[in-house]
This record gives sequence, structure tokens and C-alpha cells, in this order.
Amino acid sequence: MTVNADLARIYGSDFDAIHLAPYGTTLPTTLDGALDPAFEDVGWLHSDGLTETLTGSVNRIRGHQGNGVVRTRMTEPGTQIGFLALESKAQTNSLRYHEKTVEIASGVRKATRGPGQRIQVRTAVIELFDADDDDVKERFLIPRFEISPNGDRTFAAEDIAGYPFLGEIVGDYIHLATDLEPAEVTP
Repeated sequence: MTVNADLARIYGSDFDAIHLAPYGTTLPTTLDGALDPAFEDVGWLHSDGLTETLTGSVNRIRGHQGNGVVRTRMTEPGTQIGFLALESKAQTNSLRYHEKTVEIASGVRKATRGPGQRIQVRTAVIELFDADDDDVKERFLIPRFEISPNGDRTFAAEDIAGYPFLGEIVGDYIHLATDLEPAEVTP
């Protein structure tokens, strides 16, 4: 077995980011391509980082004889990205709350909020950079990212009152990453 420490990633670079834009915004097509100006960075993320969760359910189909598993099937496959945004700004407030109207006057943001939450549909670009080498990165290009509030917003002296979110990737998406594996040489 050959091991290669250069292929082990540690994320948490100053450049890691979640960029959101209105649904349907044109996505870049390359690992380093410029973002459409409609994309807005979510800002600081909690030190716990992002969590990618595969949400499919395994269904084991059993046969009559001995109740043995004959086949397994993946039902309801999906991918979710969980994150905790730390910045109190228009974007995070509008993602978390059902803001019906927003007015800004004399340095005061006044929002009329409905009592419930809603799913917010966005187009997303998520960028992760290796903490030790900013030239090594991953980029998720997500045409449809359905974001919901995910948990409590706690107002306590011990931590920043962040905004917990869960984004569901709906449909296909593109994942780009720096390829560090040596090319195979064929004789």
C-alpha cells in the first residue's frame, strides 16, 4: 500500500467561502473562474466548518427463504451542506427569517417578519482551500441550493450568535478539485 500525505486535506483557509446568488445565476465553469457579480459571500463561518452529509436511505430487500438480503437499493439519494454563518447581515437575516418588508433609515434596519420559516432557493459556489497550500482547492458549483434554517440561534456571552443553516443540493452539481495524484505512466 502506498500512502501520500500530500493528498490529505486540512480545510479552514482564510479563503474558504460560501457564495450565494439568486436562483438561475450563471455559474463559473472552471476551478478558478470569476464569479458573476450577483454572488455574495456569506462571510465568516463558524470554526466547525462545513458538513457534507449524504442523505440517501438504504433499503434492504429480503427474500422469503431465510429472510436473507437479496438486493440493496438506495432510495431518496441526496446531499446536504450544513454551515453556521457568523455575520449578522441582510443576506443571513433574509435566509433565516421570512422577511416580508425591509426598510433602512438612519442606520436602522427595520424588518417585518412572518412567524414561520421558508426554504430559500439560491445558486451556490462553495470554495474550500487547503489550509497549508492555497493553490489546492475544491469548488462546488450548485445550480439549485435549497437553504433552510437549521437549529437555534443562541444569544450568549460565550459565543457569536450565528445563523445555522442546512442547504440541500437539488439535482446535479459540479465538483472541481485540484488533482494532485501523479499521472499514471503506461508502458
